[in-house]
Amino acid sequence: MINPGARSILAMVLVTAATCSGTAVADDVWRHEATIYMIGASIDGEASIGSLDTSVDVGFDDILANLEFGAMLSYRGERGRWAVVGDVIYMALEQQDDGRGLFGRTRIKVEGDQLMTELDLSYAVAERLDVYGGLRYWQLDSELNVFGGGLLGQTLTASETENWLDPVVGLRSEQPLGKRWTLVARGDVGGFSVGSDFTWHVTVYGAWAMTPRASLLVGYRHIDVDYDDGTGDGHFRWDVAQGGPAVGLTWRF
Repeated sequence: MINPGARSILAMVLVTAATCSGTAVADDVWRHEATIYMIGASIDGEASIGSLDTSVDVGFDDILANLEFGAMLSYRGERGRWAVVGDVIYMALEQQDDGRGLFGRTRIKVEGDQLMTELDLSYAVAERLDVYGGLRYWQLDSELNVFGGGLLGQTLTASETENWLDPVVGLRSEQPLGKRWTLVARGDVGGFSVGSDFTWHVTVYGAWAMTPRASLLVGYRHIDVDYDDGTGDGHFRWDVAQGGPAVGLTWRF
């Protein structure tokens, strides 16, 4: 016959085992989030292709007029303390400016297709703090046309396709604000002359839980990259900052 003290100890062991088992099962389950979003970003910086240099300046109020096509998607899968995060941004932009060069009045046209994809591995070092690291891939198809820029008024044209891979490291924090709101902030640095000379990024947004599975996101995103490669006619430089308000919709499954 088991005495009362032994029964109490046995009950505590069984409760602890059940709790640990439940936690293990919960940690062993994948939780997924898919987000579609849009950034009303201004774009500002300098671009060079060969001997042609120009400023890239598309304000927030002009972004829709200059945006030919855009698609932005992200995914986050969590299992226990670990998470896998993917992000894809594609934008096709066109910008035109009039000015006066060395040989009279000129018109500059900048066209660019920008693809940015990112894959990160994240680990929860605390209850609401993750550290992550990964790779961010850039591909730029750019073309510069300077109409009337030549000595005889001819058009000067340069085009280039560049791609590079940046290692990135960063932090992510998630804080509840009441029953339905959550504040999420993440930021990272990278490049380190492996791909670009240097890049940094920050995103802050509030998530409002419309239903247990769907949330509306409202926030701000900024990314800055300084890439320089080649010399002479093969020189390419993309020193550009992109940032602005963002809205999105997240679905959990």
